[in-house]
Amino acid sequence: MNQHVTFEAGDAADRDFRIFSTQVETRDIGPLIEKLLPDQGAIEVQRDVPGKEHAWHSHETDETLVIIDGSVRFYWDQGEKICGPGTVISLPSGMMHGSVALDEGATYFIAFHSAKLTHHG
Repeated sequence: MNQHVTFEAGDAADRDFRIFSTQVETRDIGPLIEKLLPDQGAIEVQRDVPGKEHAWHSHETDETLVIIDGSVRFYWDQGEKICGPGTVISLPSGMMHGSVALDEGATYFIAFHSAKLTHHG
């Protein structure tokens, strides 16, 4: 099951936004890294200590986040969701959002594009 939010035309984030509850495999990260990498460039590995907040913000590019370890409370203007290992978050450029790392902190990948993972679509 996934949560699918569609924005009204004219919103800063009027493209498709999804948090996928369907788990991607995070024990063997090699194949996941290959799927997240752009044709040319890099992805980021982010570690947040417990309580670390990335307050309301947006980005100029699409982003795909995959939680690898721990959990975050991810929030946007229409709700929030607790995201744990294997959760995929697809963010369109311009969408206001934020997150807080929960008790065990969190480690996650950030791809600075809309990654084509097998469960998208």
